Amino acid sequence: MTHKRILVGFLLAFLAFSTRAIAADAPNIVFAFADDLGRYASAYADPNAPSPNDVIHTPFFDRIAAEGTRFDCALVSAPSCTPSRAAIVSGQHFFRNGSHSQLHHPWMKGFDDPWDEVRGFPLMLQASGYHIGWSYKMHISEDRMGGKDRNYRKHGSRFNTFSQNVMRADDTEAGKQELLEEVRGNFRSFLADRNDKQPFYYWFNPTNTHRSWVQGSGKKIWGIEPDSLKGKLPPFLPDNEIVREDFADYLGEAQAFDAAVGILLEELTALGELENTIVVVSGDHGAPGFPRGKCNLYDFGTQVPLAIRWPKHVAEGRVIQSPVSLLDLAPTFLEAAGLQADERMDGQSLLAAMNAETRDPEEVLRGTAICGRENHVNESRPGGLPYPMRAIRTGEYLYIVNFAPDRWPVAQPPLAAPLTNPIGGKKGGSRRMDLDFSPTRDFFELNEGDETIAEWWRLGFDLRPAEELYVIADDPHQMLNVADDVNFAAVKSQLRGQLLAELNRGNDPRVIDDGKAFDRPPYAPDTPERGVPDIEALRKEDEKADVN
Repeated sequence: MTHKRILVGFLLAFLAFSTRAIAADAPNIVFAFADDLGRYASAYADPNAPSPNDVIHTPFFDRIAAEGTRFDCALVSAPSCTPSRAAIVSGQHFFRNGSHSQLHHPWMKGFDDPWDEVRGFPLMLQASGYHIGWSYKMHISEDRMGGKDRNYRKHGSRFNTFSQNVMRADDTEAGKQELLEEVRGNFRSFLADRNDKQPFYYWFNPTNTHRSWVQGSGKKIWGIEPDSLKGKLPPFLPDNEIVREDFADYLGEAQAFDAAVGILLEELTALGELENTIVVVSGDHGAPGFPRGKCNLYDFGTQVPLAIRWPKHVAEGRVIQSPVSLLDLAPTFLEAAGLQADERMDGQSLLAAMNAETRDPEEVLRGTAICGRENHVNESRPGGLPYPMRAIRTGEYLYIVNFAPDRWPVAQPPLAAPLTNPIGGKKGGSRRMDLDFSPTRDFFELNEGDETIAEWWRLGFDLRPAEELYVIADDPHQMLNVADDVNFAAVKSQLRGQLLAELNRGNDPRVIDDGKAFDRPPYAPDTPERGVPDIEALRKEDEKADVN
């Protein structure tokens, strides 16, 4: 018995040494991933299409894009934090991740959780010898990144409230630099824990681009004039002072994130590791607190920036127009590390498309991306029910299925009404819904019912049809639904079949059996009283305001 134990121990040690030796020849991976950051970077500015990208300044994203490959149509699996991140880690469509298919991974005890079967690419990298870790937000089970001790933030987490801290500083530039030094310190702490020459995977996850940020901070900290956004906002948003300032503040936080990316590049250069590091920059979904952004399947909600730099392996200055999904990152990272992707992964490695020797990179990609959502805030609709959607994005079209068109996509109006039975029991005040608190949201709440904003309200808040179809070239902001146009009947039929085939292949609970698994436990709470607006309370508030 003793000899067997010695032999087994020797074999395990040999295998461990072998995997470390293999991994030592692999590239490092630094994944800079901003919370709630949509497709905003100065590299995306287009003289033929005015947009906020004309205003933002992101020199470090632009550098990575110029020295690597930029993706112009990168989409998330789900426009909500937890399911988006879980899809990246698992390499699977969001709906396959059980508890992690919805925000805050709710799950009723006593039910098997598909997430328990997910290993994820970070642990696969770690098993091969990588040093792995992250800073700031995770929003999925921390054990999929090696546990809580892999969260490097001993130098602080004040960067997550960037504008709040800088606006309190006596000197704006000094305040900015102090927070950037925090980023540097946390990254150095992570690097200090690796063995000599050990390859590493570092996930930089700041939340400063998540609301709330300080009103007016875009101008005060970064010099972004709100009026510079005149004529550049998406046309489904009011182009007024409130929304322009709100968006300018958002872009300011995006510039803070970009400055932090610059710190990571500085440190990699000083370490002599920049040329052997895959640097990836992206975000987990579209803009928060603006209608049709976060929680929506229009491009404004699902498109994110994506640039990848890896000298000698990734073509410089390449721009890929074909839709790709962030769940493609898992097999990409594993292939770069010399590892096989998990056979359960739905993603496709992007390395071939980025290889300089690939003459037609668009041809080696599948050319589509699948997106969807279920519950985000489970107080948005009566009964805590989700707003189920699935979509397929091609280069030419966006096709969306709304499985419950009788439900409200953001919240049951009136938006200003409090809830009869809010979580925590605290009544009064603004309610949580599938639109983050923001000055823009306040504008819509205060002006609900006003005919002057009726079209914007319809586009952002009204009931939606069972099917939506948009022609991207003619309608880049997806405002003209042609799903009922007979001229597009064949296109709609083809895309519907293509989408449903992929959902069925992945055993999406929304399309198997009765299609209502997401509407009941373990996915949804059995709470019929949840999410019901208190119309009477709102009426009394209005009467009181009229008297005053």
